[in-house]
Amino acid sequence: MRAGRTKTTSFSLDEVTLKNLRALALRRHRGNVSALLAEVAAREAKFAAAEAYFEKYGIAPLSAEEIERIEAEWRGEGVKKTRRGSKKTRRQAA
Repeated sequence: MRAGRTKTTSFSLDEVTLKNLRALALRRHRGNVSALLAEVAAREAKFAAAEAYFEKYGIAPLSAEEIERIEAEWRGEGVKKTRRGSKKTRRQAA
């Protein structure tokens, strides 16, 4: 964000939320909470556009189970990876 191109506002947040925002801003934006909030707002605008697209074309929203499966996959859970060549095959009778 450029100085002079922003507007000042205020938010009422609980202590834990503010602490988490500051920590995330430190990791992603060198401590700039405003930059973090701008990033979050831009991402949410994209999500809203995607939801409108899905609704327009009749694509059903994901179920809670589908969301959980996808999140588990992102975390590396639930999908067992096998090594190449480690599958045991049954020998055929001669």
